[in-house]
Amino acid sequence: MIDQDLYAGTMVEMAGPAIAAAAERGAGVLLPIGVIEHHGPHLPIGTDAHIATALCRLTRRYAAEAGREFVIAPPFYWGVNHVLSAFPATFRTRPEIAAALLNDIVDTLCENGFRDILFVSHHGDLEHNRMLHKVMLEQLERGPGRARWLYAPLRWRLFGRLGCSGTEPFWVPWERPDELDGLKTTGILGVHADELETAAMARYYPELVDFDVLPHLVPTQLGEADLVRWRKGGSDAKAVTPGGYFGAPAPIDPELWRHYDLIARVMAKAVSGEGPR
Repeated sequence: MIDQDLYAGTMVEMAGPAIAAAAERGAGVLLPIGVIEHHGPHLPIGTDAHIATALCRLTRRYAAEAGREFVIAPPFYWGVNHVLSAFPATFRTRPEIAAALLNDIVDTLCENGFRDILFVSHHGDLEHNRMLHKVMLEQLERGPGRARWLYAPLRWRLFGRLGCSGTEPFWVPWERPDELDGLKTTGILGVHADELETAAMARYYPELVDFDVLPHLVPTQLGEADLVRWRKGGSDAKAVTPGGYFGAPAPIDPELWRHYDLIARVMAKAVSGEGPR
């Protein structure tokens, strides 16, 4: 299990000299990125930030086993919410504000001596990811090797939606682990507050999941056309998913949380042994 405190194990708990020493040793930085938004009646509004931070903790652990040191930056959770904007408890940040803040955070880490800042973002909203793409390009203009994009969830197919090939210099390349095929899912199209996110939260932050309401949530039966409308956001998203979730909220495979563990292992391998850039 992972500590439920969002800041546990991050730089927030470290003293300044320890952070400076880590930078001097050539440690990289894992930067968890998410948003605060409605996640149905069963998951907390901080789900994206919590999962991103859990992924960073797992990746750091597996990278350390391979000989690469990372520290985890304070979670960045003021990303962009477009799709879920009409739902209660969804905090909206203007893309230009989010980009400026994130650039300032990367600049600060670089000024403190860190030379490899890796984005780990668990949020599929296209407007959010366009913002991250903009930050990546701006950081690239400041100099090579400052920031790279390590994680964008596979199921959201963001390379293509952003007009990227995945070979751009700011992406960290890694291959989808074949072991994911052995995990059981409902087969229901899911993209938000669904079985994958519930599985992760139940594994790493169980006290934050409402297990009393979860069995009573009926899976949505939505298709690609519904997804297109849902992504328009606002009243369209609320009409498509009035319950605030898209997919099957409850996993049928008790081991489905391994989806994230397997990806963390692959990401750790991708960034281990490279040293600072």
